[in-house]
Amino acid sequence: MHLLDGDIWQEIFDSVRRHKMRATLTAFGVFWGIFMLVNLLAAGNGLRNGANASMGGVRTSVAMWSGRPTSIPYKGLTKGRYIHMNDDDMAAIRKLSNEVAIVSPSNGIGDQFVARKTKGDTFQINGVWPEKFIGGNFHLLEGRYLNRFDLMEERKSVVIGRRVKELLFEEDESPIGQRIKILGVQFQVVGVVEPSALNNWAQRELTRIYMPQYTLRKAFNQGSQVHSFSVTPVSGVDAAIVEKNVTNLLLRRHRVHPDDKGVIGSWNSQAQYDRVQSLFTGIAFFSWFVAIGTIIAGVVGVGNIMLITVKERTKEIGIRKALGATPASIISAIVQESLAITFLAGYAGLVAGVLVVELVDTFASDPNTTFLNPEISFSTAIWAILVLLFAGAVASILPARRAANVNPVVALQDE
Repeated sequence: MHLLDGDIWQEIFDSVRRHKMRATLTAFGVFWGIFMLVNLLAAGNGLRNGANASMGGVRTSVAMWSGRPTSIPYKGLTKGRYIHMNDDDMAAIRKLSNEVAIVSPSNGIGDQFVARKTKGDTFQINGVWPEKFIGGNFHLLEGRYLNRFDLMEERKSVVIGRRVKELLFEEDESPIGQRIKILGVQFQVVGVVEPSALNNWAQRELTRIYMPQYTLRKAFNQGSQVHSFSVTPVSGVDAAIVEKNVTNLLLRRHRVHPDDKGVIGSWNSQAQYDRVQSLFTGIAFFSWFVAIGTIIAGVVGVGNIMLITVKERTKEIGIRKALGATPASIISAIVQESLAITFLAGYAGLVAGVLVVELVDTFASDPNTTFLNPEISFSTAIWAILVLLFAGAVASILPARRAANVNPVVALQDE
């Protein structure tokens, strides 16, 4: 094809100019298909981004706790027993080193009144390991996280949620190094955090106070108890496998019947994350399906218009062939006209779609909702244009062949 032949492109523009309405209506189907594709994919990505932000950085961990009492007698023990986990259980879980990367135990004393000078309020108090803050669960706003020295030396250090800071300290006052009182015991604030996840459950972290687990247990007489813990699998290991194996390990250690469900409660974040990703993969597939169907309909319209164009220009084509125009040059002109219409219409649809996406991102995207940063990738835009050009080329084949097969003698006799 002579893609840079000025005469051919002049003919294309003349043809479009002579039939503005027909060309516009034909191109609109292609325009609308690309426009729909951009907006459907961007909306799906906005929902995906919102869902991912809602989940935060924790996407492969399993939270576990003592659930309901036993309901099946087992090995001489009656039903109705509650399981009380301890440090030995955590040590046994850590031995599953081929499956378990991190074990993070936690204890709590519920909601307690916390005082600081003349201010005070009620907050939930948790004793945790430093691993609590690993993996993108939190954003550090001031100071530092709890560390291994805080834990092992049973330091009276605490990390507070952003809302705790707002209620106990002045607006322009830094809480780092300041002391707060919990049940008559003084603790020093070393950090201020907020959760990375946006869901309602995670937002409760804003009003929580975290101290080293060993410190909490010693200060409030909890011995070696473990109230709950989270497990993060080794990379490449499915969280569902770890969840099952850890549950079975605890059931064996505490002599609970293997079929006694709910004695060990758990929540698998990876299963939730995978379900969400599968949903949005389906949405993306549906978006491509609908948009490509619309594009094909538009391209078929382009093909039909090109057939009409060839019929209208039969005499002109016959004259050109009589003057020595080759079939290849005739085919080139028809294909290029088809590609020009589809490309320009598709590009206009892409630009219009991106503008709408940017407007939606500016005025409707909200980090506190499930719709966040609608967008399409550059590679998606390129693929859309390539699909469009391929379809335009296919649509031009029949009209181009018909034009190439025009008999000059018959064409010149046509009135």
